[in-house]
Amino acid sequence: MTTLEITHSLTAPAIEALVKALSPSAKLITDYTSSHRARLVKPMISFDSSAIALSFVPASGEVVAGLENHDDSYTYHHLRHDIYSLSKSAGVTVASRYTVPSAHLTIARFVTQEDFLGREAGTLTYDPRKMKSLVEAIESINNWLVENYWPKADNSIPERGQWIVGQEKGLDFRKGTLWYGGGETVQLGTGA
Repeated sequence: MTTLEITHSLTAPAIEALVKALSPSAKLITDYTSSHRARLVKPMISFDSSAIALSFVPASGEVVAGLENHDDSYTYHHLRHDIYSLSKSAGVTVASRYTVPSAHLTIARFVTQEDFLGREAGTLTYDPRKMKSLVEAIESINNWLVENYWPKADNSIPERGQWIVGQEKGLDFRKGTLWYGGGETVQLGTGA
């Protein structure tokens, strides 16, 4: 999940200049989640014209059985804002491709519309049955997610029904071609 994209579509030397500018603040930024906990809950599959994603919403008081209650007054949106501010304070201009503060993991991208085409009278054309099949599959997965990971009637959620951002290893400051798992780690944060 991307907490903040600093820039995109620049040359390697331009990226290196940004990495150099951020380097003195890198540890502070990547370790930020060790003292600023943001919980995400209610995973749901969604899609648009370019991708399929697993999306989350900020927690708002859901209780995990057997665990200490969590103060949800600090949210993922606060975290994104703070990381943005820390990056700006380090002297870089943030020029993200997307500015919507969505908490999501991209699962797949639609490169072509090929999978939604069918032959009709020898001609390739949009086949609504194929889109219906995708929507039904997503609905089935979402029903499973709600059943297994969403809050119950008493507002309790299973332990695996929450994700505390950066809990395992802090934030990962990366550079390079990051889409589809590329790029490399510059600084890895510390988890709790």
